[in-house]
Amino acid sequence: MSETTTIGFASAGHTLCHLLTLLFPTVLLALEVELELSFKELATLAVPGAFLFGAGALPAGWLGDRWSKTTLLEIYFYGTGAMTILTGFAQTPLMLAVGLAGIGIFASIYHPVGMSWLVSRTSKTGTALGFNGLFGSIGFFLAPLVAGTLTGLWSWRAAFFVPGIVCLVVGFLFSISLRTILKDEETPMQKVVSGSNSPNSIWMTFGLMAVALFFSGMFHQIIQFSLPKDFDLRVLFTSGSLLGTGSMVALVYAAGAVGQLLCGRMADRFSERQLYFTLFLITVPLVALASQLTEIPLVLIMMIVVFLSTGALPVENTLLVRYAPSHRHGLFFGMKFLLGFGFSASGIYLSGWIFDLTGSFLWLYGLLVLLASSVAAIAFFLPGQRVLQPA
Repeated sequence: MSETTTIGFASAGHTLCHLLTLLFPTVLLALEVELELSFKELATLAVPGAFLFGAGALPAGWLGDRWSKTTLLEIYFYGTGAMTILTGFAQTPLMLAVGLAGIGIFASIYHPVGMSWLVSRTSKTGTALGFNGLFGSIGFFLAPLVAGTLTGLWSWRAAFFVPGIVCLVVGFLFSISLRTILKDEETPMQKVVSGSNSPNSIWMTFGLMAVALFFSGMFHQIIQFSLPKDFDLRVLFTSGSLLGTGSMVALVYAAGAVGQLLCGRMADRFSERQLYFTLFLITVPLVALASQLTEIPLVLIMMIVVFLSTGALPVENTLLVRYAPSHRHGLFFGMKFLLGFGFSASGIYLSGWIFDLTGSFLWLYGLLVLLASSVAAIAFFLPGQRVLQPA
């Protein structure tokens, strides 16, 4: 019962994390008209929040290893929910940027703390992370749908108010469960011992992982932020409709949700390194093809791209857990999301800059091809896995 409840709240937290941080890319389409700002100018407003979403993960992970993970998760639910509601009251671009930054700061707690909490309380790491990743992808799926629907029915402010209230309610239920159902139980984790345990080999492994995490993070950031605008331009039968464009983006992330679940299960059965390499290798030609398509073919190819690239996330997380000592999972997850969400937020600015410069996303797709190729190459050189031993 305790493990099931843990998975339930970790999954709900993951859904809300991505739902609340990804409302803005769809809301942005309405704000272009209301605030009379360009795509690049609005993209710039989102950069501080996106950077803080990653940068805050490192101190959150460090604190989670030394303090109470559950208390930090309570702060996550209440803080993120409150800041999302406050963002809905923004009257100026500056207020909007501050609100998005606040969402980023509190949401940064979830990944390093929530995932290390989940791993410490479940027995099958890959499956648990895959299931958790599925609900993260549901957040990706819901974000454009919720933002488009609420903005279309009422206003862009409602797109922040309603999800923010839901987050506060889930936080309240989590607080009750901590005091009634959940107990402090941890499952010993296994780590990988590669063919060589020399300091140079260890640093090489984490160096390669760090570069891969940065490149894969930028890949995901670019797609997440630019896809609603790209579909608004190239999927003409829904162009001009926030609900229509949001629905197309939601379909893409529905495929990503399935990918997370299936690939998470595969990570418990096959070599994580080979699986990670294969997923990004297949992604490369598909991204190149997507740059030349429009309408339904574009949507279908992007569904496959996101199925593969998002499916790689639980595999990536499992690799990290296997390589890192169990008492430092929070810190290592924090480092991952500092790279994958923080520094890679530069991809958001690049999206706006390239679009304003060229009037399309063609060159951005070229960058995506380069990023996916680089991650596949790095994965190929990660050390093999031979022996499992208790951490």
